[in-house]
Amino acid sequence: MLDIMIPVLVIGGGLAFLGLLAAGLLAGWHLPYPESYLWLAATGCPALGVALMYWRARSDQLVLQGNEE
Repeated sequence: MLDIMIPVLVIGGGLAFLGLLAAGLLAGWHLPYPESYLWLAATGCPALGVALMYWRARSDQLVLQGNEE
């Protein structure tokens, strides 16, 4: 499930962020950053995807015992 969810969050959130940014630049549309849930979702999705990548890498790491390398 994470194999699908991580790229969707990172790429989808990045595209949503770029879409909001382009709408703001082209149409003069203004969303106040801290108060808008659209900005929160657009920046939170890629952040969650990156966090899941780090969490998955940490959980997949081998545990060494004793003098093993």
